[in-house]
Amino acid sequence: MDRVHERLAAFEQTDPDELRKTDSELPAVGVMLLGSTSHQSIGILMDDRNAERAISGVIENSYYEGRIRVIDIWTAIEYMEPQLG
Repeated sequence: MDRVHERLAAFEQTDPDELRKTDSELPAVGVMLLGSTSHQSIGILMDDRNAERAISGVIENSYYEGRIRVIDIWTAIEYMEPQLG
C-alpha cells in the first residue's frame, strides 16, 4: 500500500505526507446502511477525487450500483446553495 501511496503522490505531484487518506471502508459502511435501514439508496459525499474514482470503481457493475452514489461534495454544495436562499 505504501508503494501505491507513493505512486499516487508522484502522479498528483504532491508530498506523500500531504496526500489525503480516505477511509477505504466507506463502501462497506454504505452496504451496512442499506441493509439495516429502509432506504433504497444512500450517498457518500467526497472531496478526494482519487478516492471518489476508486470507490465508484468498486461499486460500478455490482448490485449496489445506483444504490450507493458517490457524490463530489462541491457539486452537492453548489446544488444546495440556491435552494437555501
